[in-house]
Amino acid sequence: MIICIGNALVDSLQTIEEEVIEKLSLNKARMTLVDKERSNYLLDNMPNPTYAAGGSAANTAYWISQLGGSAGFIGKVSDDKLGNQFKNSISDSGLKDLTVFESDDKQTGLCAIFITPDGERTMNTYLGAGEYLSKEDLNEKEIEKGQILYMEGYLWDKPSSKDAFLHASSINIDSGGKNAITLSDVFCVEAHRESFIDLIKENIHYVFCNEDELNSLTLQSSTNESFKYFEEKFPKVKELICTLGSEGAVILKNGERHSFEATETRVVDKTGAGDFFAAGYLYGLQKDLSVDKSANFANKSAAHVISEIGVRPKRKFN
Repeated sequence: MIICIGNALVDSLQTIEEEVIEKLSLNKARMTLVDKERSNYLLDNMPNPTYAAGGSAANTAYWISQLGGSAGFIGKVSDDKLGNQFKNSISDSGLKDLTVFESDDKQTGLCAIFITPDGERTMNTYLGAGEYLSKEDLNEKEIEKGQILYMEGYLWDKPSSKDAFLHASSINIDSGGKNAITLSDVFCVEAHRESFIDLIKENIHYVFCNEDELNSLTLQSSTNESFKYFEEKFPKVKELICTLGSEGAVILKNGERHSFEATETRVVDKTGAGDFFAAGYLYGLQKDLSVDKSANFANKSAAHVISEIGVRPKRKFN
């Protein structure tokens, strides 16, 4: 089983015109942490939102299960309407539901996502109960049984969730599992660069990122230089899986670079592209597929989710 740990969020998605970005003072194509007041303000400016269980690692776990893989999700929600909706969605998707309820009166986390005509998604995240995930909330027995532990970099923002991240990674390594991390966003890398580097050097086997996140981590002037830097500085990492947007992806493994073109599709909403790409590749790892076959699943998965609005595609995957 692949165990995914991350912020448990309910996504609220709204298509908008470009000018609304400036009107609402949004940071286009980025993820911004917001407080409850700002979150509610943005929700009030969503005339016809679509709601779905979300969060980066939860999206990845969901798609692994839809591909036929075995996955579970660990996160934290409140015992409110959104929290129960989230847990029901996880269970209904065939995932191992390892989420827990926050005992204090906290609202379940919510991500207000605005989608512009170019397909870019602008995310505004109120972590809510999710930011109180702690190592006491971890299901250690399930982590010990897992093949791969996949953790999102967003967890690094809060001390308690960071401790949970580190504790889970130690349990997994001690039981013979492999650790994987997604760098999540440039702002995450900028805020935690040195501690990310230390973590990756010692505790991570698979690194998932896009080229902007990679360049931010390595502080190199080009993606090509970043690949060289990564190979030199992180010899213990088994694979670096880096997406290049419409240019496809590059996988670094055993000193070799494997390049793959993106799967062509009509871009409607880029929400979840990286999450689904990671899911496709992790599914390949779970099934012991080759790099080529794993990357094919990854590219096709990303193309599938961006061809419609939301992170629970209705069309059949093929």
